[in-house]
Amino acid sequence: MAVFRFVQAALAVALVLATPTLVSAGRPRPTGTTVEALLALDIRPFAIGHRGSGENHPSRPVENTVESVRAAFQAGLSVVEIDVQLTRDGHLVAYHDDVLADFTCINALTLREVQAGLPYVPTLEAILEEARRFNRPGPALQGLVIIELKAARPLCDPGDHQDRPTVGAAARVVRDMRMTDQVLFTSFSPAILRLAQWHAPEIARILAVSGLQFLGQAEIEERFDTTVTVIEKEHGLGLTWAEIGTIFRLPGYRSPEELLGTALAVEARVVELDYFLLEASGEALVPALHALGLEVLGFTVDHARQWKFLESLDVDGIYTNDIRLGLKRQARFPGSADTRRDERLSRARRR
Repeated sequence: MAVFRFVQAALAVALVLATPTLVSAGRPRPTGTTVEALLALDIRPFAIGHRGSGENHPSRPVENTVESVRAAFQAGLSVVEIDVQLTRDGHLVAYHDDVLADFTCINALTLREVQAGLPYVPTLEAILEEARRFNRPGPALQGLVIIELKAARPLCDPGDHQDRPTVGAAARVVRDMRMTDQVLFTSFSPAILRLAQWHAPEIARILAVSGLQFLGQAEIEERFDTTVTVIEKEHGLGLTWAEIGTIFRLPGYRSPEELLGTALAVEARVVELDYFLLEASGEALVPALHALGLEVLGFTVDHARQWKFLESLDVDGIYTNDIRLGLKRQARFPGSADTRRDERLSRARRR
């Protein structure tokens, strides 16, 4: 845990040096069901449905499906997250991994081939069409979608050529459906976010960060029993990038300041941090990010004690696999499910 004690100490300095003028206090308060309305909430936290209604479990719809997204919005969630993968013929499908159970890479298959084997796997268009059914004018804040743009694993993209077509396909779909105000792009790859910044600047961006990215090469190799190979990365923003076995291609962060600087460089509106990193350094990291005008999300919780801990850090939103927990614990903001229920009860009593 020495690396995280370093993170905490360095962030104390970063927090002092953070420039308050970067906070967007002068931005007018938006109305309607938009990303801007979500980010303008002055109470926190809000719940985010992880992969729709949560990771695969017998009690839930299959993750990353239209049914999973529908169930989350019907229950009253305002925002869900999905993962997308690029097919060989340039379509985006909602699926968590870029390989199937038999290790066939999705980018080696056409959309028809993917859906022939897994009929429940939807296109990004189908997911957004379902979200739009709930994204209606009025006080309810619903129908918002966080789309994770995955960096392809080295196994499936050995030449590292997939970032640009993935961003291009996602931007094209969101624009064609006229949902740029209802969608956020998130990625652990700042290179992908840099491309999104250039090619789809109107779509809000989230920089995702894992505690893994603060570990050194030797520690990763020991913990995960795999090799770490440092690589050159196009649009790498001066970071140290590495391939971790054949599974990940990610940057490491040598200091908290490097993380903060990266978020600002890609003009992220939000930074999301995993539970491991928040547990180790959240007390310093969350206020440092807030001081730079950035919203902070935490992922992913399954239990009330985990939610309570992240809430104590003053994060703005929390990913959860248990949407009942999220709806019960999230802030009561205008248009939320609890608020709408209370308004209906109040009207009934007045009759």
